[in-house]
Amino acid sequence: MKISVVMAVYNGELYVQQAIDSVLAQTYDNFELIVIDDGSTDRTPKILDRLKDKRIIKYRLPTNRGAANALNFAIKKARGDWIAVHDADDVSMPERLAVQAGYVLQNPELVAVGSKITCIGENDVDPNQLRRTETNLNYGNDSELLYRNRYLVCPICHGTALFSKAKFLEAGGYDTSFRITYDYDLWLRLFQHGPIGKIDEVLYKYRIHSSSLSRRNGMATYMEKLRCCIMRLRQFEYSHLASDPRLIVFADRMISRNAVRHVLPHCPVQIYSHFDNSSNGSYPEKAVKLYKRGRIDGVMLFQIKQRKELSTFFQNKGMILNKNLFLL
Repeated sequence: MKISVVMAVYNGELYVQQAIDSVLAQTYDNFELIVIDDGSTDRTPKILDRLKDKRIIKYRLPTNRGAANALNFAIKKARGDWIAVHDADDVSMPERLAVQAGYVLQNPELVAVGSKITCIGENDVDPNQLRRTETNLNYGNDSELLYRNRYLVCPICHGTALFSKAKFLEAGGYDTSFRITYDYDLWLRLFQHGPIGKIDEVLYKYRIHSSSLSRRNGMATYMEKLRCCIMRLRQFEYSHLASDPRLIVFADRMISRNAVRHVLPHCPVQIYSHFDNSSNGSYPEKAVKLYKRGRIDGVMLFQIKQRKELSTFFQNKGMILNKNLFLL
């Protein structure tokens, strides 16, 4: 089973050598490593120029166009039937590829598999942040659970992923309109081609540092996550509708304001109304009545303190998770 490891790097002089070394140290030997320099302006090109290992294939893109574009380029060049992603500042355990290859051979229905992670970071990172990130990314390892919560939680850490190249191409590759959540968007589309699994073993060290894109602006990350999830639930859960679905949104006030301004106008849905946590307590009951009368097609619960209670309320009223009730 040939595996192509793909690594996109942009100004990664501090950690890219360590990341590459961890791939070259794999106990699994049937792999190639494709490294894409996405227009780096630091010492990254010089570091890559020194690499002479025959397993490494290097490309340099003239301008930085983002990781999604670079990874699409790399995967088109890949000779393996399976693609392993590796971020340029992380570290794989030596047995990672061997364990994942064995897992997909034993579970041929899978289109992708990740693993659990441990977080590493420099002194400028709060240790509590490391633990919280570990907890979030290590959530669940049952394929059915990952699928059921697909709009709520990212199923696998991107750098741990091993996926079928054929299914990746069928799904359309990475969507380059996403700068942060291009991985989450890919998982949502791959779920349409088969189950995604997660190995209950730590095979990857995930680095968190102060310049991490997804940590610089948590609100921007969540807004992009909302856009990607709403686009895909329209595509997959409401494909039977000729017009865009009419939905009601419940969200905390700040989330609601940002979503109304930056997300919802660009999504293929009609927002019938939106309520924050200061709204009248009768609104959930009103939403159910509107749904039963055919005035709306569903309810979306963004981040809101009462989300668990609201989810239980709507399901007790007969609404169905991921059909007409969505937790995002």
